[in-house]
Amino acid sequence: MRTTVLVLLILVLCSAAAVAQTRKTLDIYTIDVEGGNAQLFVTPSGESVLIDTGNTPPGAVRDADRIMEAVKDAGIKQIDHLIITHFHGDHIGGLSELAKRIPIKEFFDHGPNIQPGPQIDPVMQQYAELYGKAKHTVVKPGDKIQVAGLDWRIVSAAGEVQKTPFSGSARANPECANYKPTDIPKTEDDMSVGSLVTFGKFRTVHLGDLTLNRQFELMCPANRLGTVDLFLIGRHGNVNGDFL
Repeated sequence: MRTTVLVLLILVLCSAAAVAQTRKTLDIYTIDVEGGNAQLFVTPSGESVLIDTGNTPPGAVRDADRIMEAVKDAGIKQIDHLIITHFHGDHIGGLSELAKRIPIKEFFDHGPNIQPGPQIDPVMQQYAELYGKAKHTVVKPGDKIQVAGLDWRIVSAAGEVQKTPFSGSARANPECANYKPTDIPKTEDDMSVGSLVTFGKFRTVHLGDLTLNRQFELMCPANRLGTVDLFLIGRHGNVNGDFL
């Protein structure tokens, strides 16, 4: 029996190694966490970026299970970079459970939580304990995350957005004409870390739950992001992509 188990373990390890060695694509896994959003990016070299970690209990175990299914399919053994877009429970709530199952090497976020409360404060304490043992970076628009084979740019964070186009000149955006910013208090949604990811000629943008007001600042009166092939949205279906 011991010999059989050992042989099976060797086969599993070899299979995972083969996946990493033969991958030639940028693989993007969109994971249903029934609340926020979670996306896993795996580069041809096997480097990984996870955006958000799913819901608070009782969803945390469920969402960690689902993320780990994507991890298993991708054949990776660690999360190299984790981006927490903002500090709502459906985006960071599953982190503690996930961290029990896989090493996380580097954390990115927008900085201090602007919506503290009895439900999210314990989650934030757990988060601080985790990133205190790893590398932690507070990002701002214009920053670049070093991921081999990708051009990963931050376009929004902490209520601020990218002010200048990333390449060439920004073109006038006709989608801006009929929108007027709403005078409402900023929430964690407004603080969302947004990413523009380029892989060869392919470009995708992920804005977390960035609100229409912040999108307006990013995309109006001119589009600073250029042409995007794939837009990855958060849970608010009426929030993301309106100006693209």
